[in-house]
Amino acid sequence: MNTLLHGVTVLDFSEYIAGPYCGFLLADLGARVIKIEPPDGAEERRMGGSMRRYGGNTRMSLAMNRGKESLSIDLQQPEGREIVYKLVRDADVVVQNFVPGAAEKLGIDYETLAKINKRIVFLSSTAFGEVGPYRKRKGFDIIAHAASGVMSHYADEDGAPRGPGGIAYIDIGTGMLNALGIVSALYHRNVSGEGQKIETSLFSTGMALQAMSLLHIDGLDAEQHAQEKHILKTALGEGKKHTQIIDQFAEMRLRKDLPQTTRPIEVPDCLHRPTDRQVYPYYRVYPTGDGYLGIAALNRKLRDKLCAAIGVVDDDVAVDTGDVSDEVYFRQKQMMKTIEARLREHGNAHWMPLLEAAGVPCGPVNYRADLYTDPQAEALGLIWELHNRDLGSYKASGHPIRFSKTPVQPGRGAPSLGEHTEAVLAQAGYAPSDVERLKASRIVR
Repeated sequence: MNTLLHGVTVLDFSEYIAGPYCGFLLADLGARVIKIEPPDGAEERRMGGSMRRYGGNTRMSLAMNRGKESLSIDLQQPEGREIVYKLVRDADVVVQNFVPGAAEKLGIDYETLAKINKRIVFLSSTAFGEVGPYRKRKGFDIIAHAASGVMSHYADEDGAPRGPGGIAYIDIGTGMLNALGIVSALYHRNVSGEGQKIETSLFSTGMALQAMSLLHIDGLDAEQHAQEKHILKTALGEGKKHTQIIDQFAEMRLRKDLPQTTRPIEVPDCLHRPTDRQVYPYYRVYPTGDGYLGIAALNRKLRDKLCAAIGVVDDDVAVDTGDVSDEVYFRQKQMMKTIEARLREHGNAHWMPLLEAAGVPCGPVNYRADLYTDPQAEALGLIWELHNRDLGSYKASGHPIRFSKTPVQPGRGAPSLGEHTEAVLAQAGYAPSDVERLKASRIVR
């Protein structure tokens, strides 16, 4: 019996989670997925436990690469790229999540591969997308949690924004959207005969996950939006913690939605209870002089760049992201305090240019009120202007997947109850008199 994606061949160049997760979903559905990785292996082979214990694998690589075939190629060598070009001729899909510009340097970008196979469906999954002012920024799950506003909903035991815990669900959510985009483009190709490029980003996924909280009804929410912006400008200067800020926002919404109530705001425990007790100093959210900043330095080169950029010293070559001894644990905890003290000396506007220039993935913690006018959200079309018959205009989170040849455009807003009853019934063959009878009988509305 044929599987759902029988006959589909995928070349998976991706690393870490968002790309590989997409690849194994496609493999689960029956596609042939060829994992193409460098001679020393993809990054997930160095994360999630000891390779010695797992026979050259890690828990992450075992989870993210199930169902795939592995092909190790040095893409820096011309003959290595020639192998890829031969494979592309008969492939259907290419998946890659390199940092912006890397695919072009390696000669495996969409424009190059589409000349070899015009039917190729090419997925590019990045941190912030390929257009807009943040397009060159590097990033991981923790950076997207911060920049997309997801992190603003949670807090740790000290009242600061909490980073992702054991599950990197923006990475995983992006992997799912990657797979959805690919099967959608394959369907379009079966109809039109043409492939296309698909763009996703961790930032887009983070905003898509907040479909309800990002809703902004122009006629009802403008005043609170303005108040939130003012609070964010003054809160840290007034000594307010992150938890006090989000509690105040929740209180404002309660008073607007239920103006007659006098009950105090009840904040669910889940908003304030931490789940991560990690002290790994290079993948954290730190308070700065005027806000919070997420940092993701997940290899030795990035750690060295971070230390040099902010002017701290870490000579501990034993620092790792896997299991650590108590001795290493306490050294990491002290290093965390050292970095935090340094970052508190200046605000985000000081640190971000320095870290970006050094190539260190970083990003501020944004709140909902920041995102309606965020230039990257605007460039990616992630805030849609919609209309409801009874409420009027409102804003909502846009579609997180970009298709080069079949772009998704904003449609109509959410309908009011029964708004299209007459039109749908008319299309189904009901006469106007029949519709009126059904309404009178309360069979339809």
